[in-house]
Amino acid sequence: MTSPKGSPGVLDSLRADPPARTIRILLYELAVILPLLAWLVWSFPRALAGVTDPHPLLLVEWIIAIAIVDLLPIPTPVGFPFSLSFPLQLSVALIYPAPVAGAVALLGSSDTREFRREIPFTQGVWNRCQIAWSVVIESLLFHQLGSLKSPWFGLGPAVLLCAFVGYGVNAVLVALYLHVRTGQPTLSILREMHVGVFGEFVLSYMGLALFAVIVATAFFRIGPWSIAVFIAPLAFARQMFRRTQSLQEATVELEARQQENAYQALHDALTDLPNRALFQSNLRETIEARSKRDGHELVAVMLMDLDHFKEINDTLGHHFGDLLLKEIGPRLSTVLRDEDLLARLGGDEFGILLPNIPDTETAIGIAERVLEELEKPLSVESLQLDVSGSIGIAIYPQHSRDVEALIRRADVAMYAAKESGGGYEVYSESLDRHSPGRLTLVSQVRPAMENREFVLYYQPKVSVKDGRIAGVEALIRWHHPERGLVEPDEFVPMVERTVLLRPLTLYVIDEALRQAREWSRHGVTLDVSVNLSPRSLLDPQLPNQVAELLTRWDVPATRLTLELTESFLMADSGRSVGVMSLLSEVGITLSIDDFGTGYSSLSHLRRLPIREIKIDRSFVMNMRRDPNDWMIARATVDLGRNLGLRVVAEGVEDAETLARLAEMGCEQAQGYHVCVPLPAEELTGWLEAGSAGVRTRRGHPQGRRPHQSVERLRAV
Repeated sequence: MTSPKGSPGVLDSLRADPPARTIRILLYELAVILPLLAWLVWSFPRALAGVTDPHPLLLVEWIIAIAIVDLLPIPTPVGFPFSLSFPLQLSVALIYPAPVAGAVALLGSSDTREFRREIPFTQGVWNRCQIAWSVVIESLLFHQLGSLKSPWFGLGPAVLLCAFVGYGVNAVLVALYLHVRTGQPTLSILREMHVGVFGEFVLSYMGLALFAVIVATAFFRIGPWSIAVFIAPLAFARQMFRRTQSLQEATVELEARQQENAYQALHDALTDLPNRALFQSNLRETIEARSKRDGHELVAVMLMDLDHFKEINDTLGHHFGDLLLKEIGPRLSTVLRDEDLLARLGGDEFGILLPNIPDTETAIGIAERVLEELEKPLSVESLQLDVSGSIGIAIYPQHSRDVEALIRRADVAMYAAKESGGGYEVYSESLDRHSPGRLTLVSQVRPAMENREFVLYYQPKVSVKDGRIAGVEALIRWHHPERGLVEPDEFVPMVERTVLLRPLTLYVIDEALRQAREWSRHGVTLDVSVNLSPRSLLDPQLPNQVAELLTRWDVPATRLTLELTESFLMADSGRSVGVMSLLSEVGITLSIDDFGTGYSSLSHLRRLPIREIKIDRSFVMNMRRDPNDWMIARATVDLGRNLGLRVVAEGVEDAETLARLAEMGCEQAQGYHVCVPLPAEELTGWLEAGSAGVRTRRGHPQGRRPHQSVERLRAV
């Protein structure tokens, strides 16, 4: 009858919080009371005169018997006491005319709440009158159908019919009373009155009507002692109904627990928001419903992660973090539509389901409003906390028709938004490092190494002072038999997370050293730089393996430079520092690539065996137009000089930039102004076409234009 977190039933709400008595309730009570009393006053004397044995003591005995049974009620889920006096009242209806039977029922029917003054006087009288009305109807109907002297096959059905009609009159009068008090539909109240086990024991109760026949017929033979016949069945029925009531209460309690457990299984205990299971279930139902309709509506899945939530937990404690999470639901509900669903998926991650949106721009608009709402300070125990979020958006059916795939792609977009700091991202395949196409590509890496499909392109580095070639940087390319030239960004990030990282790293270093040896045999001595994944610094075998390759190709260790992105400095560990030290002991030069884009500090540069830093191309390419970039480049050159490090500038695309770098004192430069990355054979020809000093060649050799990706293609 009730559901946790749901709307209570009519009777439950009535018992929990009884409505105040109103004029409507009083009028209804009087509408039941006054007509009955008036009719009894008018008809009772004449009806009593027609009774065969109208001795007052007999009537008093019936009244007392009914009163005693009524004072031992059985509690029920209806909200009104359930009395077993029903067969006695029916017996009176079968024996006496309607006015007499009604008067006996009116005077005999009792309610313990009357004597304890727990109910108003008019309500107590109304309780008596509504029972008396049912007895009057039973008596009128029975005496129209027959008498106690009728044959058994006629008497039995007549009594059952009277009992059914009398009970119906009683139930309707009670339901109308509840309708007046609560305003709920009468039919709904009637259904609720007979729900579950209570409905079954009402049917059993009707069977007691047959005892009324025994009591009534015995009354003509043995007089008032016939009432004693009812004592044993009464005791048995009372015990049965008490057990039935206990069963009903246990059933209701069990149902409530089951509903509570079901609710908890689908809702987050902390925030009371739907959890991941309910979110996925609703998304699945929404997609199924959308697939059955003709239309162009879209379904959007948004995953949102709170930025810097870990810092709040670590600084203020988990208590403040939990209070903050509780505020997210009420805060965001103001910007979401009624049909949208907000769920907590775990930790500080939330999911938002947007059904029936016309286009992607609508989802973006909602995401922007969500982020704007989050940016407003949240007050948690008098502390003003600033919160921001990152949202990933995936659209059905544009990005997938599968529930799990949609959620995963929204997750991919969310992490892309977190990395870019843009607040939100709409999923695109370019963001997905784990797309099926890329996974297939990674599975082909090992066969590609065996088939020598990976080749190295080399981009020269020149001395800024005199233009002589100082070395080359090796850049990996994949000549895929089906997809053509595949850029490293397509497969390297995935390889870095697999066991293929070591063999591919050694493949590149081996090929670069082999080519360096080949150039050396032709009289061209060049240093070779190879990009190294930060994950490779966790491989303790790397220094020995690189040393073996240097010995194999007879290349001095000083001619090999391993470049590391600046981001590794923030995540370096004892293992990585140890590997770097061993590489340095071999004689290899270690370089920091993309310097200036990370968060390295002087302490890192002082304690690590770094010999070279490379200014990131983003500063070099714009230094002619942006004074800030010029200042960063100048400061980096000064920093390197003061620390005794070689400084290399990337992204040099014009002569003026090269000249400015020379003025700063930068030692080496590389970029499209010097030469685009070339295969070894073409670079050899380019080198041989120069003078004996091998100076820079302006422009793009052999009419070659820069690759469509301006970004440098990393080796590994």
